[in-house]
Amino acid sequence: MREREIYPSAPIVLMAIEVRHPLCEPLDRKQVTEVSARIKQLLPLPSEMNEVSVTVQAGPDGPPTQQQVVSSFPRWTSRDKRTALSVRADSLVIETTDYGSYDRMRELLDVVLQTRLAVAAPVGVERIGLRYIDEIRVPAENGGSAPDWDQWVDASLLGPAHVGAELGLAPVVNEGVFVFSGGSDHALVLRYGAQSDYAVQSTPELRRPLPPPGPLFKLDIDSFWQAADEVPEFDAEVILRQADALHEPVRGVFESVITDRLREEVLRND
Repeated sequence: MREREIYPSAPIVLMAIEVRHPLCEPLDRKQVTEVSARIKQLLPLPSEMNEVSVTVQAGPDGPPTQQQVVSSFPRWTSRDKRTALSVRADSLVIETTDYGSYDRMRELLDVVLQTRLAVAAPVGVERIGLRYIDEIRVPAENGGSAPDWDQWVDASLLGPAHVGAELGLAPVVNEGVFVFSGGSDHALVLRYGAQSDYAVQSTPELRRPLPPPGPLFKLDIDSFWQAADEVPEFDAEVILRQADALHEPVRGVFESVITDRLREEVLRND
């Protein structure tokens, strides 16, 4: 297998891994303490997050009413607040704005899975997803106007930009989505488009260093497996192998939609 090149200036601003499972009882205080002890070298800062969901109920004699339900779940972060683990009743989610490499995230996933199994094992796994969000930023040209994106990404991602050019209009924002199927239980969704400022913000819960605002091209790749016929057991090795299989096409898609100029002038520069 060809070794994957790690770009010094990779454009990944957010990477997330989600493992969804059948509903479990929320972790109790003792279990939260045990998780903290097992992952303290990697994610030493525990906290609790609140999540608000809204349900709409139709009244028998009147208009529908909205009801808000607030639920909480434990969360652990790194000291720089750039990597986090959330454990909900139906899933565990790892997020990072400090990606580094897939191998690093895989090792963290392994620790998290072993911890979940030791503390309170779910009865199965329903969905595994890997999501990558890239902000492609390039040097300013033409006096600082919007980049000529066909120099940096594949023209197929730019849509009918020529229509605007024929009318004397410059494309400013475009957005598209493409869904690829890898079989009955695997799919990859590519969302893409030119925009301004940021595709991912920095928040107190998950920080990221923000470059100066400006034009960017977003690539949002979601590669996921979903149980089709039966729900398999929550097995760490099986989940890791599935994550590996999901990661493989992500790099292929990314490399297929960028140009050599982007590689040479941006991604390979420190």
